[in-house]
Amino acid sequence: MKRMMTALAAFTLVAGTAACGSADDTAAVAETAGIAGDWKVDLDSAQWENDIGEYVLADGTYNCISCDPPFEVAVDGEWHDVDLPATDSIMMEVVDDNTVRSAGRLNGEDTGSSTWTVSEDGNALEVSWTNLRGEEQVSGTTNYTRNEAGPDGSHAVSGKWATANVSNIDEAGLRFSFGLDGDTITSRGNSESYTATLGGEAVAIDGNDAGEMVKVESTGDNSFLETYTRDGETIYTTELTVDGDTLTGVGTDAKDGSIVRWSATRQ
Repeated sequence: MKRMMTALAAFTLVAGTAACGSADDTAAVAETAGIAGDWKVDLDSAQWENDIGEYVLADGTYNCISCDPPFEVAVDGEWHDVDLPATDSIMMEVVDDNTVRSAGRLNGEDTGSSTWTVSEDGNALEVSWTNLRGEEQVSGTTNYTRNEAGPDGSHAVSGKWATANVSNIDEAGLRFSFGLDGDTITSRGNSESYTATLGGEAVAIDGNDAGEMVKVESTGDNSFLETYTRDGETIYTTELTVDGDTLTGVGTDAKDGSIVRWSATRQ
């Protein structure tokens, strides 16, 4: 679920919008605060376009064809080394014909786990996941619909799957904040944060295990563009637009052109 609103709420930092007061006071703050303030993602607003994952689990091996980079790992309930951003070992096991469990580690520390469950008719996939990297543990559920069947004889999770929706995410995973002071923008979420100069060079993202960096540009009075890179290569962009108490985002994956649209409400 790469970056579900750039990992569900981009990255952020509290910026001091009013937490109480009259309705007129709140409206005045919304008119002047712009992107600065506390926000909460509206999960029902999220829409995905062309976000297709492709996996094959067969003969004791899991192959993530759509991952960046693609990788293979043995599915035997044991931990195996992998060379992936933010993950250096993975455990996967088959529970039954429709269910698989997986978990990840980085530098010997658990980063999260997930349970994949395919519906009896084989056309829906529910992934219940827990992310341990952050100030608070965050759990949620991502649902997919089948786009293409897997190879003959492969496990039910095999094939191509289109993201349908995300639900039941813990509060900490939905809240984030932005700050803006002159041309300095700050951003903070549950697990990652950054401080950047608008129009300046890309900066490191605190808490990002994959070594990603972000560059932020102002594209209008209340609009911004985040460009995420890894090893100098653009991997993702997020367009952010503020309209009063609503922040909308459009995230685009540079690899496959998939798009996620979402909105958040000022808190």
